[in-house]
Amino acid sequence: MRIAGGLLPVGAGLLVLALSGCVEDTGTPSPAVPSSSSSMAGPATSTPDEEAPHDDATVAPVAEAATGSSAAAIAAAEKVMTVFGQPDLDPDTWIRNLYPLLSQAGAAAYEGTDPDTVPVRRVTGPGTVLDGSTEVALVIQVPTDAGPYTVSLSRTSTSSPWLADRIRPAER
Repeated sequence: MRIAGGLLPVGAGLLVLALSGCVEDTGTPSPAVPSSSSSMAGPATSTPDEEAPHDDATVAPVAEAATGSSAAAIAAAEKVMTVFGQPDLDPDTWIRNLYPLLSQAGAAAYEGTDPDTVPVRRVTGPGTVLDGSTEVALVIQVPTDAGPYTVSLSRTSTSSPWLADRIRPAER
C-alpha cells in the first residue's frame, strides 16, 4: 500500500484494511456528529420561543444554634471528650462507652481505634461554640490537657440529642 511520500507500514495497512471492512456502505451519507472541539465553541443558541431553564425553588436558611441548644451541645462535647480521653481503658470498653455519644458516622470512624493512641486524659475548661454552628450541626472547641480539641456534633432534629461525628485536635 502506498501513501503520499512513501509506503504505509505493513501493520498500519492491515489495520486500515481491517477497520474499513467494519463499515457498511449504504449509499446514504451518515448524519454529522459534532466533535468535542465543536461543542466547546460556545453556548447553544435558542429560538425566541425557548426559555432558559431556571430554578424557582428557594432554600430556607438554617437557624443558628439557640442559647439553650448551644449549652446542650457544649455539655455533649465535654462529655464526649471526657469519655474519649481514657487511654488506659481496653479498646472494647473504651468504644462501648463512646458509642452512645457518637453518630453513626462517628461510630464507624472510631471503631477499631486503640485508646492508647489518644493523648487526651482530661478536659481542662469549658467548651465554646465555633462560628457557623446551626440548630442541627455545630463544632465545639474543648480545652484538654493535650491542647484544644474540636468536636463536630450533629442531630437529626432540634429535639434529638447531640452526637459526635468527629473528634480531632484543633487547628492552631
